Amino acid sequence: MSLQRQREPGRPRHLCGVDKKLTDKEERARLRAVREENRRIKYVSASTSSASYEPLQEYSSSNSSENMDSEDFPTLIESSEPGTSKSVIRKDFITPNLVVALDRCQLSMRDSVFILEATNDALGYNIDEFPVSKSSIERIRTEKWKERSENIKIDFQNKVPDVVALHSYGKLLLALSARKSEERSPIIISYGLKEQLIAVPRLDNSTGKEQAQAFWKAILDWNLENKVHILCCDTTASNTGRFNGACALLKQTFCREMLFFACRHHVHELVLKAVFDVKIKHVTTSPDIPLFKKLKDNWKKIDLTKIKCYRETMELFRTVPELENLFDFYRAELKNVMVRDNYRELIELSIVFLGGDEEKKLKSDLRVSCTKLDGWPKRFTP
Repeated sequence: MSLQRQREPGRPRHLCGVDKKLTDKEERARLRAVREENRRIKYVSASTSSASYEPLQEYSSSNSSENMDSEDFPTLIESSEPGTSKSVIRKDFITPNLVVALDRCQLSMRDSVFILEATNDALGYNIDEFPVSKSSIERIRTEKWKERSENIKIDFQNKVPDVVALHSYGKLLLALSARKSEERSPIIISYGLKEQLIAVPRLDNSTGKEQAQAFWKAILDWNLENKVHILCCDTTASNTGRFNGACALLKQTFCREMLFFACRHHVHELVLKAVFDVKIKHVTTSPDIPLFKKLKDNWKKIDLTKIKCYRETMELFRTVPELENLFDFYRAELKNVMVRDNYRELIELSIVFLGGDEEKKLKSDLRVSCTKLDGWPKRFTP
């Protein structure tokens, strides 16, 4: 009997277990399909019954199957007069300044929808007149981003001189869509005292060929193939190799002589690493220094009011006038505009270390953004 029931359609007496996750997933897919069909039928019936309407343009999102928004189909808003029906023209109120504000506050698309809907409701506006669904906000913000990007590119191309320098530095960064790291190579164009970030391409690997292709693509995109004459990067083999390095391959692509510069941060890193190898035995090849990491983990246990400076120790090697001249130099540099904030923080820490901050006006907790061995600033305890 059991065998006969298993041979029937649907196999009602099969002995396999039920996959609850798969069943729930199929049920959610079925409900989404039903809601989409009901929404389509409702839209068709509304459009056929209205005398005149102005359809809104549809935009599909990449994840529309997961998140169904209110703007997947155009909506018609009936007028207050009986017997008549007309559509309400939606107002595009997302300005470039509003997009900048949303980006500055790091608001996601959904958070932006919640805030804008609450704002419209608080001001007494008709929410149906404003496109505040997730898909519309994403579309409008993307359009504003593209528009702003094109304006920046046009403005840069109108002011760029005939000779510029290209800077690049590979870095492992967190991926945008997954909890993993990926190789990124920021590309910067500089001339005089001005800098412009032109691309941050993702690299599948760190070979010189792939880096050269990414650099050349960014150069062509910004119309700089006749203006880049200087290349600045770190001195790794993938960049400075004689045959397969990115610099050598770019030189072949440009078909002209190029001026190569070693990145000062990478050069200084090698010098500082040599000092650490001699004085501190805890240096490793990883960006994290074990000695500093241990100090950071125990920082809360340290009494900051009992920090002892090394003024007396330094006076054994330098005279008091020499130290005062050094303090005068530090204070004069603090009045100038620093290219990087960690330069200023290094000077402030030097003053604190030598006992020159008697009034406690500088860093109180000494927890500052310091540059690690990989050359990138991190929240770090010196």
